[in-house]
Amino acid sequence: MKTNPHDLFSKAIPTNKLGKFIQHPLIRILVAFVFMIPVFLLSKGIKTALYPRLAQNALVIARYLEAVLCFVLFLWLYKIYARAVEKRQPLETAFRKRLPDLGTGFVLSFLIVGLVVLVFSLTGDFAVTGVMENKRFVFDLLAKFFMGALIEELIFRLILFKLTEELLGTWMALLIQALLFGFAHALNKNATIFASIAVTIVGGLVYIAAYVFSRSLWLPLGLHWGWNFAQSGIFSMPNSGTPYDGLLATKVAGPQWLTGGAFGIEASCLTILLWLIVGAGLMILAKRRSQIVLPAWKRN
Repeated sequence: MKTNPHDLFSKAIPTNKLGKFIQHPLIRILVAFVFMIPVFLLSKGIKTALYPRLAQNALVIARYLEAVLCFVLFLWLYKIYARAVEKRQPLETAFRKRLPDLGTGFVLSFLIVGLVVLVFSLTGDFAVTGVMENKRFVFDLLAKFFMGALIEELIFRLILFKLTEELLGTWMALLIQALLFGFAHALNKNATIFASIAVTIVGGLVYIAAYVFSRSLWLPLGLHWGWNFAQSGIFSMPNSGTPYDGLLATKVAGPQWLTGGAFGIEASCLTILLWLIVGAGLMILAKRRSQIVLPAWKRN
């Protein structure tokens, strides 16, 4: 299913100075964030007021229900934003015919993580030492990583990248947003300058390329979700510097340039190479599908 990228840009025709001001892509970034704020406040309120009062079993159920509620509200409010402010249908979040993209991205990320683990095993730098007894915790991580990936994709791809692209074009917006995404992780535990550059490529470039190719939320969301869950929820490797206990208890020991060290495989030179190939391939395919957008002043 091919979507014309220009169909995702604002269709509003302002008739006064205030309208023209609001319709500037950089101002609409702020407006879109305002639409998302109620969900963050609701989530924080639930965690603060409700969670401390619940027993453990009820707390587990409440967390899943909160994840579903926030997922629905995020997409609903984004839809309201697109219709009310940009006067268009939010084709980039449409479910119909696009949900297979979620599974495609999820499986592709699993294959990449599996390939990295295979190489580590062949070099003697990876070993499985046990299996977690509490399997439910793995499902908790599945939900946790889904919501984390959803929030980041909404913020970085559907708001920051898409609206910057509308003004500056695909290539300049890709560079700006990839750097923002990479260095947004600079304050993470065990982060280094090299790790931030690695995330710029592994996350920023690839997820943007997936969005540009598909013009949909679901492919980059599937990649992001599958990547986080596979490395941490299955193989218990750090996720952007944060350690996790996943399904398999594992041991990774080898040169930092290969394994990524305490930051995780996102800072691995092998991972960077693999995702560069995937990202470049997606951008080549996107160009062939006429998904590259010129800056506003050249379009006009």
